[in-house]
Amino acid sequence: MQLVEPEQIEPRRPAQSTRPLRAATVVIYGTLALLAIAIPQGLVNWLGDMNGNPVEAMLLRGAEAVQTASDVAGIGTLYKRARRVFIALSGTAND
Repeated sequence: MQLVEPEQIEPRRPAQSTRPLRAATVVIYGTLALLAIAIPQGLVNWLGDMNGNPVEAMLLRGAEAVQTASDVAGIGTLYKRARRVFIALSGTAND
């Protein structure tokens, strides 16, 4: 009986991603950036509720600029429409 190397029976598969943590990090931070652009008022409200130190004030100004740019570009229009429909259907008060 002759010995056979595994490569002769089954061809090698392409290597999987060697950096799964990097890929996961890109997906997570990409999603957070997309949410910050599509729904910036959440970030503005969160930063507005902070204590108000100089770093938070600078971040708040940056978040307000992102919100203004998002509103001008019309990026959050779909979210705002969906939120109005949800509030109307659920019967809750608009905060």
